[in-house]
Amino acid sequence: MGSDAVFASEQATTRYAACTMGTRRRFAGALIPIDTPAVQRAVAIAKQYRIPLYPISTGHNWGYGSANPAQDDCVVVDLSRMNRIIEFDKDLGVATLEPGVTQRVLREYLDIYGPDFLVPVHGGGPNCSLVGNALERGYGITPYTDHFSAVMALEAVLANGEIYRSPIATLGGNLANQVFKWGFGPYLDGIFSQGSFGIVTRMTLALAPRPELTVAFFFGIQRDEDLEEISVRIQNVLRRASGVVGAINLMNQRRVLSMMSPYPLNVRSGEIISDSEVARLGREYQALAWTGAGAVYGSRRVVAAAISEIKSALRPLAKRLLFISQPRLKVAKSISRMIPGFTSSKYANVLETFEKTIRLLEGSPSEIALPLAYWRNSTPRPQTGDLDPANDRCGLIWYAPLVPMKPRLVRTYVSLVDRICRHHGIEPLITLTTLSDRCFDSTVPLLFAGDDPRQEECARACYDELFSAGRNEGFVPYRANVDAMPKFIQSDSEYWRMVSAF
Repeated sequence: MGSDAVFASEQATTRYAACTMGTRRRFAGALIPIDTPAVQRAVAIAKQYRIPLYPISTGHNWGYGSANPAQDDCVVVDLSRMNRIIEFDKDLGVATLEPGVTQRVLREYLDIYGPDFLVPVHGGGPNCSLVGNALERGYGITPYTDHFSAVMALEAVLANGEIYRSPIATLGGNLANQVFKWGFGPYLDGIFSQGSFGIVTRMTLALAPRPELTVAFFFGIQRDEDLEEISVRIQNVLRRASGVVGAINLMNQRRVLSMMSPYPLNVRSGEIISDSEVARLGREYQALAWTGAGAVYGSRRVVAAAISEIKSALRPLAKRLLFISQPRLKVAKSISRMIPGFTSSKYANVLETFEKTIRLLEGSPSEIALPLAYWRNSTPRPQTGDLDPANDRCGLIWYAPLVPMKPRLVRTYVSLVDRICRHHGIEPLITLTTLSDRCFDSTVPLLFAGDDPRQEECARACYDELFSAGRNEGFVPYRANVDAMPKFIQSDSEYWRMVSAF
């Protein structure tokens, strides 16, 4: 592979150990292959000497372990240099990628060769791998919400060094293989998602077409007591406008303030912002008890009809129900520049947030979500260059459970998170994202100062209690971080016995 692609233990630790969770792994080494044959050779050597390998795409798995393996003494296989867009079929809307292709790389490519398609973006930012996110069953709020659902086919290097291909391709149906996800016979592509059965070196993704019009919508509710009712109304929106409305985010007041307000300097370590201060900041930044955001995609007539359905479903409970498109936002920004002092006001920041959100909804990579990781940091985030929460010593652990879309359960879940986070001195920042009209996934960032061991200990204890108490109520995360995997494995269950048999 060359001396610049092979790292011994100490070099690998220096290069890959940074982690927002404070995880500390012992690295056996690291490799950076540039193609599939190099991966095959590495796997053959690892098999001969019984060396565990841990593949990463770009290592930007922030909040879940970054580039750290799930156990000590692994050799990291860094696939970031495998960054080719192998094929793009604009007639079918599918792209075949290697693991090192990031949101930014695909967007730049599509701007030239396929501007009529959206990148399946998510909050991790422009430098995150598309393949890695899909394999972890990540999601976004663009039309194709579930990113693994958009995986049409894949190739992987198995432990014996052979290449696995989706089944239709083995019969010569290469093009059909790229447009029909399920193939035939048992669906084995799925074992490579959140699985350790091979190293995925190629993936074909279906890309959502760019609609004639994208209109973002924002709304709020003034009273926390209306949470149950708004969850029902969100469900009705998704059912009335199925296929037209993407995912909808619902964020509590503290979560919205984490995007708009600097963290108060007078909050002591181990404490959270007082409720009275949150209320004051809420008035200052116009953040209500809960804030929702989503988008409508389609032709002008379809979008107009969907907006009518959204208004009918959300009013009169929803306050400040706004519908904003890029053309309208440009007009608003032009007018705002003529108002003295506006560019330095908080309202200018609101307009900027709207603009970044709309760009994300339109499939353009953005760092809009990354500043969250820096909110509790003792040092400010960099003002230039790409953000890297792990190397910037941010403290972040994600708790991301599934919440069935029943009003009673939504309230039970929110109360549970609020109580446990407060107990551990962690800000209860709650987002509920619709994965369908039946299920929310909630993302709760457990933030702490990365250079404060006491805060890290509190965040870890908070995650442990959230996992345990949530599981007792039926709220189980859809995804594990590298330290929490033993919590998910029940070795005496039929499921895990079958997994072990593979």
